[in-house]
Parts: sequence; C-alpha cells; structure tokens
Amino acid sequence: MFITKVSENILQENFSWKKYFLQPDEDEVLKAADLGNIVKNTRKHLQENASLMVFTLGKMMLKLMQGFDFKNPEILELGAATGLLTKWLLSQYGGKALLVDKNETSYRAFVSKAGNLKKSVTYLIRDVFNLDLEKKFDIVCSFGLIEHFPEKTGIIDIHQKFVTQSGMIIILVPLDTPLSRAFFEVHPELNLGYRELLTVPEVKHFLKQANLEIVKTQVSVGYAYDYVGILCKKKPQGKTDG
Repeated sequence: MFITKVSENILQENFSWKKYFLQPDEDEVLKAADLGNIVKNTRKHLQENASLMVFTLGKMMLKLMQGFDFKNPEILELGAATGLLTKWLLSQYGGKALLVDKNETSYRAFVSKAGNLKKSVTYLIRDVFNLDLEKKFDIVCSFGLIEHFPEKTGIIDIHQKFVTQSGMIIILVPLDTPLSRAFFEVHPELNLGYRELLTVPEVKHFLKQANLEIVKTQVSVGYAYDYVGILCKKKPQGKTDG
C-alpha cells in the first residue's frame, strides 16, 4: 500500500469533496509544493531494478514466445550490453550465443555476472555496423537498440542480414507511454544519447517498412517504464508488401 501525500495541511475529517471538485488553483498548489522533493521521490519510485527487470522480462517473453519452440538455437544479440535477453533465451532453449556490443564497459559487466553462462556465449566487441560474420543465426535479437537511430532501416537490416530464412527476429524497445516519458524525464543521467520513444504502431511501421513479417507483439507489465517485444521473421524470398 502507498498513501499519497496530501497537498494541504488539513485533517482527514475536514476533507471537502466539494472543494476537491472545484478545480483548485493549480499554480497555488504547486507554489506550496516541494518540487525538488517530488522529483527526488519520483526518481526513487521509477528507478531501475535488475531483479524486477528480469521478472517482467521473463513474464513478457513467455507470452511472446508461447507456441514457438527452438532446440539449441544459434543466437545473435546486437547491441547486447550484458546480454539480458540472450540469458533468458538460453535458459529456455539452450543453444549457443554471440553477443555484439562496441562498449568495453558492457563487456566487463557481462563477464563479472556471466558465471557458467560464459561456456555458451561468445562476446564480440564490435560496432554492429561493421559486423562481418560468415554464419547466420536461428534467432537475432536486440533490446533497446533501434530507438537510438533516427533512420531505422539500416539497423533493422542488420538483424535481417544475419538471421536464417526460417529464423526469428526479436526486437524489444521502450514504449512511448506516460510512464516511460516520466521515467526518462526524471532520469537525465540516462539521456546522454539520441533515443526515440516509440508507440507500438510506430515500431510495427518501421519493421514492415524493412519488409519484415510481424508474428506477435507483447507489452511489458510492472516495470519502471513500459517496453514492447515484437517477434518477426523474414518474408519469403521475392515477397514484398504491395
């Protein structure tokens, strides 16, 4: 339970619903409010939480992947950071994975927490736009990657380039919702690079524009910001929209 802070110093028994619905002067209420403390508390309420992320991601992915089965797939995660999405996929399906990220700090963070996972994962420190791989993968995925690029086709095409014709692409991005906007608004330390918060229709539009077939969509529930997972695949060769 969480009890919201009363804006005026009044006793509960003197509370007036009539006054409540008279639309009090918003500016007057804000003048009396401790805005600094409100921001501080909002940051605390909407903070990153690794355990909660693992929990909400797991719930969302179970729904997204329901009805699909992979046996020891080859997985590629682009812009992988610590490989959170890949860790879930390996826990469900087994297999081997290649994580790609150009940030050495992300690599060190992965190594510090990987444990036995290192046996199943190779980590390549490389810009995904300079990625030259001979093999293709059963699953190509990313979490929080495509929203950092104003032009989406190029980064989505890299997903397509390395997935097998029968493979699946999984793309997760933060959603444009009031909750997500509030989260990033009160965490300026996270806004050090370009990021677009996208609606579900916008994400679908970019994927369709890249000639991908959308198979399933699932939105997260319960985290500090909202994100969406979209499962998609290549269209049969020679087939395009229109």
